[in-house]
Amino acid sequence: MSHKLVVLYTPFASDWHSLIEELAGTEVRCKYFSDQKRHFWQGFLKRPNLNTAIQGMRAVLYAKRHNARLLVTIGPRYSFWCGLFCRWFRITVDHFAFAFNFAELPTGWKKKIFSFGFRQLKSLRVASKIEKSLYSGYFGIPEHVIEVRLWGINIPQVSDDPPILNQPYVSAVGGSARDYVTLLGAAQLLCTIPMVWVVRPENVAGLELPPHVLVLCNISYPHAMNVVANSRLTVVPLKDSKVPCGHVTLVSGMLLKRAVVATNSAGVLDYITDGWNGLLCEPHSATDMAEKIRTLWEKPETARMLGENGFRFASEHCSEKSVREDLSAILRSYSLD
Repeated sequence: MSHKLVVLYTPFASDWHSLIEELAGTEVRCKYFSDQKRHFWQGFLKRPNLNTAIQGMRAVLYAKRHNARLLVTIGPRYSFWCGLFCRWFRITVDHFAFAFNFAELPTGWKKKIFSFGFRQLKSLRVASKIEKSLYSGYFGIPEHVIEVRLWGINIPQVSDDPPILNQPYVSAVGGSARDYVTLLGAAQLLCTIPMVWVVRPENVAGLELPPHVLVLCNISYPHAMNVVANSRLTVVPLKDSKVPCGHVTLVSGMLLKRAVVATNSAGVLDYITDGWNGLLCEPHSATDMAEKIRTLWEKPETARMLGENGFRFASEHCSEKSVREDLSAILRSYSLD
């Protein structure tokens, strides 16, 4: 039996494997599973995420066979499959879930089966206070299991490409729970202000974009961060007042010292103090969004001040250091440090 094994299940290309190995003690072994497709036939396992399910089952069975001390999952889909198989196979292992976030909540039978799987979790981390009560009430997860940890990352990697435009512009990056219809309305009111949007194709499907709006789809993360870093300010348009999304974009923009205009949504209130490190605009109001963008465009000193305050906030509360401290504390509590 091994009490020094951590089983980790993450999306492909995650860096959590190296992070755990760095923080864990020398006697700790980490077994890594991901949903990377290694064989051509895995490309056919698309619905309902069968490849993800299979790899989750492998992770759980490995944890049982080798008496793992901890099971760590990154992202709600990975947490669900592992939780589900733990319950089906009656496997007891302490299961910690990180980066737990839904852009859209499952409904109908999916809600029921997700709730069944999630009740196996020992602890999970969410990036905003609203998510604690939201997921507890929706999935029946006890509130004491859910802990709030603001989204933590290093300063984003920015590509060495030249600026996408040779003039000042406003950026908008992200695809989850976004409201590009309202941003389009704001852009139409700001026809002299160039904009660059980094989106998913479905975000702008059916929209007639004016010539001063440049849209980029499916570009790399460093390239997207280049777009943000070279903009005068960045906008995070969210679809309503209760969306628990946009944290990655918010923190990335702040760490790049860009002023942020964001939809006034419950999920961003842990990050943005209106008028101090960003400006909040009313949901679905193109007029209000345009006014906030225009304010920062015409007052570069105000934009600079908000950007500096955002950087100060993110450096203190949203750095990778905070993630390391949280994970270190968990490993220490299991004598795995």
